[in-house]
Amino acid sequence: MVEANYEAESIDDLILGNMKIIQPRQGYRFSIDSVILAFFADAGKAKQAVDLGTGSGVIPLLLAYQNQDLKIIGIEIMVAAADRARRSVAYNGLADRINIVDGDIKNINSLLPPGTADLVVANPPFWKKGEGRISQNPEQAVARHEVKVELPEIIAAAAYLLALRGRLCMIHRADRADEIMACLAEHEFKQIKIRWVHSFPERPPHLLLIEGQLSPSPKVIHLEPLVIYQKKGEYSQEIKMIYQEKPGSLDR
Repeated sequence: MVEANYEAESIDDLILGNMKIIQPRQGYRFSIDSVILAFFADAGKAKQAVDLGTGSGVIPLLLAYQNQDLKIIGIEIMVAAADRARRSVAYNGLADRINIVDGDIKNINSLLPPGTADLVVANPPFWKKGEGRISQNPEQAVARHEVKVELPEIIAAAAYLLALRGRLCMIHRADRADEIMACLAEHEFKQIKIRWVHSFPERPPHLLLIEGQLSPSPKVIHLEPLVIYQKKGEYSQEIKMIYQEKPGSLDR
């Protein structure tokens, strides 16, 4: 446990399920990326989920909201972030269903046994080492850049954690799609679903939602694209549906 600096934190409304999230006022704060990933993951089908790089714990909270019987483990390497996640879980009365584990994804076999989960989710760092400008804020740097863990290591950890036909759901940069697909194939994720994410209808996709299932039968399905904003300052109808307190998935 670390000593919390309450003046440097805020308690923010997740809007969904009357839940709150404890976040740093400065540095990395969750975005809609986490929300669309959590709903894409279709938690209603799962019994045990693991969130790789859970940050302040927003994705476990959103998964718990969707499935009242789901157990979730969130893994986080940054001690202060893990502590906030743990306090967010307690604040929302979910400590019996969500367990936050301090640890390094690269050492996943020392944290959890193989085949632990039927669902793994990850909102990993989008930027490789040497790409862009790394934040001076340590948590923000780790969340955005591959300074602590790289994409192949995340996919390898998911393959270790999942039983046969278990699912990895991830959000990432659209321009890294080929790299992601190659990594998934290397670890026997052969059933693939892809959903391109557009900020606005007229713009090319900047993100992708991707599901890989451990399966001996190869198959790739392209789902309908997801548009976040129908116009500046206004969410699309699909995003609005999420925030109308209707648990469910994003175009499964």
